Amino acid sequence: MEKKGWGVAVAVLAALAVYLLYAFLQPTYTYSLLDPRYDAHQYAKIYAYFSGFTANYHVSFPFNARILMPWLAAQLPFQDLTADFIWLNGLFIVAAIGLLTWVWWQLGIRPFWVGIALFWILFHWKGLVRMYLPDPVTADAGGYFWLTALLAVFLLQEKKGPMSARNWAVISVITVLGTLQKESFIAVMGVAVVWEGLNVGLVRTPTRASGFFAGKNSGGFGMIKPLLFSFCLSLAVYGIVISFFPSGSADWRNNSIVSILRGMKRYVGQPELFLRVPVSWFLAFGTFWLALLPTRFLKVTDSSIYHSSPLTVVTAAPHFYLWLFLSLFGGGDTTRILYNGMPFVLTFLLLRLNRLPAWTCGYVLVTSLPLMRLFTLEPDLGRYPSAMQQWCVECWTPAESWGYWAYAIAVSAGYYYLSRRFGAVGSDETNEVQAHR
Repeated sequence: MEKKGWGVAVAVLAALAVYLLYAFLQPTYTYSLLDPRYDAHQYAKIYAYFSGFTANYHVSFPFNARILMPWLAAQLPFQDLTADFIWLNGLFIVAAIGLLTWVWWQLGIRPFWVGIALFWILFHWKGLVRMYLPDPVTADAGGYFWLTALLAVFLLQEKKGPMSARNWAVISVITVLGTLQKESFIAVMGVAVVWEGLNVGLVRTPTRASGFFAGKNSGGFGMIKPLLFSFCLSLAVYGIVISFFPSGSADWRNNSIVSILRGMKRYVGQPELFLRVPVSWFLAFGTFWLALLPTRFLKVTDSSIYHSSPLTVVTAAPHFYLWLFLSLFGGGDTTRILYNGMPFVLTFLLLRLNRLPAWTCGYVLVTSLPLMRLFTLEPDLGRYPSAMQQWCVECWTPAESWGYWAYAIAVSAGYYYLSRRFGAVGSDETNEVQAHR
């Protein structure tokens, strides 16, 4: 336990140091010169409303319901849009990294995998620090903390059995604040309800060994009632918010379901857009995607993909697929939206990578470095709008993307060769010992 505590403390201090370093080095957008289509202008309107600078709430859908971060930023004493969001984002990012590190320790993920994951989060140009310091006026940063908090509650529930009154209260608070943060939290709770419902129907043995959330008196996993309550609470909170803070333009198409359908229609009309998707996903999580290579391709003798924890089956796996879906049809910004689900997505990938021998960690680290842009800072796109093309993955043409396709293929081929030469995975007994060191 002491070792885990030190690990969390080191992660928090590292996150704070890196955030302060890049806050000093990284230029932020000059919002007065920035293209009016950027999301930040909508959040700036909400901030101005809660700061008392404007009397009318005229914000476009879907930003009108994302009130938590602008409201919190308006409570800070700096009275400056950019400064308030930079400080607020930093608080949420450092807290999310500390809590996520604790979750990974509790899951038995080995220290070198935790270290590589934190390195990616802190230094990658699409990571928590370098994505939100150039453009700090956003609702995304706080979402990482609420998703991680939900993950932590699920993990604690696995260890303690039946849902206590305190955990009911905690998950309710997380649900309310997560929904006020961003409406995608409704989908997160919805997937949790559906998955829990499926497991209640599929798993009948009322024992802890039957799976995540299993309790003494549960017919399945024992969480269906609190999750269903939280999902309904999320819907109610969203309904209340949009009634008090309606969209600036009344339109029946202003709802998330229609937005998803629009995204699907866009891909139907332009199927060539699917060619961009793998590159966007590749840039979001780099060579951590090697976790998904099929075991028969790698000739792995251990076919169990859920070796480390039942959390993979019950929580991380379905939410991994949820964020893949949202990244496709949730707004067109594929890389950023997929990264928004980082607490679940990266945990899922780490749990699979955790089965593999130590050399794979070095391979992931080395092959991820060329994707990180460690020696380049994003410019102020307000003053230099022409530079936007190179920092917008979805804006790249096929000619600009082919290099990443080639690199991904080369990395996969190299991994295949090394796995044949050194073995893709050790014995079950060895992995079990290593996973809990």
